[in-house]
Amino acid sequence: MARGFNYAPGASEEVELAGTPGLPREQIAALSLSRNAVVREVLAARRDLALGQMVSFAHDRSTDVRTALAANPTAPGTVLDHLAGDKHVSVLEALLANPSTPVEVVERLAFHRKSEVRLAAVQRIDDAEARGAQDAAPGPGTRYASSAPELQDRAVGFGSGDVVDIATGLPVRPGVGGPPATRTAPVRGFRPPSQ
Repeated sequence: MARGFNYAPGASEEVELAGTPGLPREQIAALSLSRNAVVREVLAARRDLALGQMVSFAHDRSTDVRTALAANPTAPGTVLDHLAGDKHVSVLEALLANPSTPVEVVERLAFHRKSEVRLAAVQRIDDAEARGAQDAAPGPGTRYASSAPELQDRAVGFGSGDVVDIATGLPVRPGVGGPPATRTAPVRGFRPPSQ
């Protein structure tokens, strides 16, 4: 067989074995150590892949393996967050096409330096807004939670002027449970108004 052609899909028994449904974890672990990048790519797309193997594939030297992992809907948010720092556009586009990619990652990629990544991220955000999908936890102020981090802790209620804790949805009395007051060093020449 000619050099380089042994890694083509179908040219190796390992590739076919890696795509077999119901493969035992021991065989998946053994195949994940393969030198054949196509085998690792097929494994990275599996939905029954262990977390340790996903982490290993997130650091794989092959772009195709990282792209397959970025498109895997069972990949945890921490792995997808790591892949958001990848320098290859194909990995980032697969990440943005993955429905389980966290909203924070999509919003961060909307400010990426490469225009094709920015456009794909903005398109995904626009599609989510068009569907009316709420990406944050239900409760008062959730619409703002993903777009304005400074509003994640507290929001002003619409009618009563009450301060509402977004996490619990309960009113909070001013001065109770809020962030502690901070003191700053005195500024030379500044006199506070007398009371």
